[in-house]
Amino acid sequence: MTSHPRLSLAQTSRLVARALGMSVPDLAASFRPAVWADLPALLALRTRVLGGDITWDDQAYLAWRYRLGRPQAGGGECWVLVRQGELLGMVGTQDLVLRCDGQACPALSLMDIMIQPELDSVGLGVWMNLAIQERTTATLAIGANANSIGMVSRLFDTLPNRRSFVHPVKLGHFLRKRLPVPGLPHLMAMGLETMMRLGRALLLAPWLPSSIQVKPWARLDDALNELNAQLEANDVVHAERTPAQLNWRLLDNPRGASQVWGAWSKGRLLGYMATQLTPLDDGRQALTIVDLVVRLPSGLPALRVLLWTVLEEAWRHQVEYVTMTSYRQDVERELRRAGFRQQAHQFETLGWTCRDEGFKALVASRPDWTLSEVHTDRV
Repeated sequence: MTSHPRLSLAQTSRLVARALGMSVPDLAASFRPAVWADLPALLALRTRVLGGDITWDDQAYLAWRYRLGRPQAGGGECWVLVRQGELLGMVGTQDLVLRCDGQACPALSLMDIMIQPELDSVGLGVWMNLAIQERTTATLAIGANANSIGMVSRLFDTLPNRRSFVHPVKLGHFLRKRLPVPGLPHLMAMGLETMMRLGRALLLAPWLPSSIQVKPWARLDDALNELNAQLEANDVVHAERTPAQLNWRLLDNPRGASQVWGAWSKGRLLGYMATQLTPLDDGRQALTIVDLVVRLPSGLPALRVLLWTVLEEAWRHQVEYVTMTSYRQDVERELRRAGFRQQAHQFETLGWTCRDEGFKALVASRPDWTLSEVHTDRV
């Protein structure tokens, strides 16, 4: 874990307030959770910043993602800074509970940081991050982009990057780009894809017990709670998952629902996996493993059956490849066994802050977390 000299909220407040022509108390008072009446301004800011990258119903997305003054809605707050009725910036949060060695810690995952373009150099994004950190016990920065990676490294204790894995399924597009010979890439792809599928069967099929059934899980229920309890025995930092939270996150997402698979034996849930089809260019698709939770090592057979299931689903949908981002070494060993290969990805960062020194010390001795794409906003 790498610690950086922590920027001071007090000093940053003075600098940002001066740049915005506000007093420090007015700056603090102008930062608040968004309400429904802020929605038009939020949509306008996001259109200005994201432009043509918005390919979904953004109003439906914000209404799903954030509470916006509605106590029973959303999965977190959208914080806004408003000066004299003008929206200057926003930052979103997702509520989490981290568990380690029987102890729990409330946390917020930060996302959706956007600033009016003319204020990019003011330091408003840094200030909003620090203001959120001041308001909660722990904050997480899961993943980054070219604009935010520098800020993450300055404001959070950075851990080693999460790891990205890919398993190719269809090879035609890849080969056509490298072998511009009519007909040849198609023939080669057919042969190589068949060999890969046979190889997968040889690697995984002998280890798939018939006592484990994998079936679609239409709506997650209390069976998940028992799995959560089992995970407490694992030497990992466990991001708590509840049925209500996952139904909201995986199944009700207006930007694309996931398919959830449960691995069962004699009526007992051994683990689950969520997948989502991701559009690529030219009408092609990839399959992303959004979440994968199995208690290990006892659940190793269930993990192998789930991986077999996702690779067969990928073949059925004729996707280009399957991807997964992980922070668990025991899961990653099985990914490699199943034919996944690790890819370098500079933006799969993981940073956090924690004001509970006891919990922070517990986490410092754990190299593995159950974090996945279900805890990010990149869906």
